[in-house]
Amino acid sequence: MRLSITGLLIGLVCLLFVTQAKPQTQAVTLNVAVAANFAHPLTIIADSYFAKTGHRIHITVGSSGALFAQIVHGAPFDVFLSADAKRPETLVEQGLAEFNDVVTYARGQLALIGAGESGLNALQEASDSTRIAIADPRLAPYGLAAQQFLTGMGLWEHMGSRLIRGSNIQQTLQFWQTGNVQLALIAASQCVSYQLSCVMIEAEKYTEIIQKLSVVGRSHNKDIARDFVSYLLSHEVQQQLSKMGYLPVSSTGESR
Repeated sequence: MRLSITGLLIGLVCLLFVTQAKPQTQAVTLNVAVAANFAHPLTIIADSYFAKTGHRIHITVGSSGALFAQIVHGAPFDVFLSADAKRPETLVEQGLAEFNDVVTYARGQLALIGAGESGLNALQEASDSTRIAIADPRLAPYGLAAQQFLTGMGLWEHMGSRLIRGSNIQQTLQFWQTGNVQLALIAASQCVSYQLSCVMIEAEKYTEIIQKLSVVGRSHNKDIARDFVSYLLSHEVQQQLSKMGYLPVSSTGESR
């Protein structure tokens, strides 16, 4: 009997050792704020990340400017995926994120929808009754890119009331989908996501759309958030992005 009790104790000690030697990471839910242009790709990436790790991604979609303001005012996000570089970098300047937690995750492209066979001539030949949608340049980097493009074509100053501004790039597309506008300057990724026939805008016509993200400084799940960022920057995911209307970050892994 004494021998049995000794064996039982040894077994319990071994079991405790094994349990401590292989700690299990508890699954968490990351709160991710994402610019509207990247919402659809993120849902796909989030599903694959959950399948791989068990960690869920709760997605909040908005314009980069609006999401940035929410973070500044205390919104409990773990990761912020902006459509520009400025806002994540500003979080660092304001002490709301660490320098090493700001990285480039994609490079966006601008496109025109509704032009048909006319291509870019549809903008130049548009009548006074033709309404054109862009995202608000004050809030959305794709809107700023659209403004730069239209300015370069000499059209911006003459748009007037014909120009309809969406609060983000998703609303901009919805204006066209619902027939409220005849033309819209949107993200190339939306053309892929919704299988739309778009005219690509040459990258030289606007400032390059560098999309950066940041792990938010007040996050209680920084280790998991950083793991998700690493997954987003992985070769596997970056190759997916190249098929979704984005230019991937450099093959050397450049992140700044």
